[in-house]
Amino acid sequence: MVIFCGFLGKIMLKNINKKLLLIFSLALFLRLSLIFVAYHGDLNNNISWGKLAVERGLNGFYGFPSESFEKVNWEYSAPNQPPLTILLFAGLRTVWLWVERFSWFLNNNIKIFPSGFIWFWELKGMILLVKLPSIFADLGIGLMIYHYVINKTKDERKALILTVVWLSNPIIWYNSSVWGQTDSVVNLLGLAGVLALMEKNLVRFVLFFSLSFLFKGSLGIFIPVLGFVAFWKRYKLNDWLKAFVYCLVTITLISLWFHPHLNLFVWLFNLYKERILPGEIGYLTANAFNFWWLVDSSKTLDSALFLGLPARALGFLVTLAGIVGIDYWLIKKKITNERIFVSLLIVTFVSFLFMTRIHERYLYPFFPYATFLLSSVPVLLIPYIIFSIVHFLNLYHLFWAPPFPLLEGFYKFPVFAQTLSIINIVVFILLLRLLKHEKDII
Repeated sequence: MVIFCGFLGKIMLKNINKKLLLIFSLALFLRLSLIFVAYHGDLNNNISWGKLAVERGLNGFYGFPSESFEKVNWEYSAPNQPPLTILLFAGLRTVWLWVERFSWFLNNNIKIFPSGFIWFWELKGMILLVKLPSIFADLGIGLMIYHYVINKTKDERKALILTVVWLSNPIIWYNSSVWGQTDSVVNLLGLAGVLALMEKNLVRFVLFFSLSFLFKGSLGIFIPVLGFVAFWKRYKLNDWLKAFVYCLVTITLISLWFHPHLNLFVWLFNLYKERILPGEIGYLTANAFNFWWLVDSSKTLDSALFLGLPARALGFLVTLAGIVGIDYWLIKKKITNERIFVSLLIVTFVSFLFMTRIHERYLYPFFPYATFLLSSVPVLLIPYIIFSIVHFLNLYHLFWAPPFPLLEGFYKFPVFAQTLSIINIVVFILLLRLLKHEKDII
């Protein structure tokens, strides 16, 4: 993470100007003002995992990957997030403890110290800390968009506009500031890797994508496409060996905290296979307005048969076919940055629409790559806006924050969510047709 902060700082120093500073200041102010608007139950898990990691220590924190909730005393639920996520929450808990102790010291020794801060920190300090990484990741992605567009087009106005499009999009600040999810963090790391691959820096690509996967496995769907692109760029054997070593060292340094034993990689494989990748909800859909929502939006397990196959296998096969199709398309075309962006946003949408156990938030990776693509394919703006609206309505479903009774009333009619699912599918098909006509660029 230190390496990444240095990389991001270098970009910021290179591109700082008054307009950009104003945009980011307003974006940060907006996000900070929304932190305490709502409290999602997911924060209970994140805060408790950080607390328990500090109290119990990291060694053996997960227990055995196959252990159930009852076998280990978890405050809310057993941790189903990768090691880097737990390290982040543990670090935030440590910061909370430092601030708490220091504020008590000041309170006891300096009469003018505002004692109200003690109560604020006790009640809301961890909420603030847990949401801050996602907020800063929002800004980090915005900075990458600005940096990429201005270098690509030499058009500062366009770079500023697309940065504003990203930072002001409600689905972005709602996800990070209101909900407190970490999608922006994992996508920031993944995006840093993708941009490194475009710059033909294999080592940096592998490093950041490894960090992304160690933080959350949601971008694993990109591996077949990005791996294919990396292979097609024909790097030297020495580059591959160096990238492999960096990957190995990164995984070891982060995972060793939790399992300092010789069978570290076997343990890590089992952890992902049994605890992290399967997820907690084994239904056709985990509140995603997609194809499976139209089939059955209730609590139907994805082991149910459709067309003679378990739904989970069927969704996987459809997604795999989409990935193979993308790789074949890349073979036929010259690999460009725009085509890489197109590939990733299509893979994101195909997996969102057809894989089972998909959460509403899993459409998030579509938006950063679509924002990049707007710089060269402006006709995507209408689908981009439609997807943003539908995705926001999907995020609002079941969270209901902030309360908006009129909007909540629409969800009481099943046809409303079904219509949103159909819009996702239809507009995605139209998006593919639009992209097909952009032959000069794509």
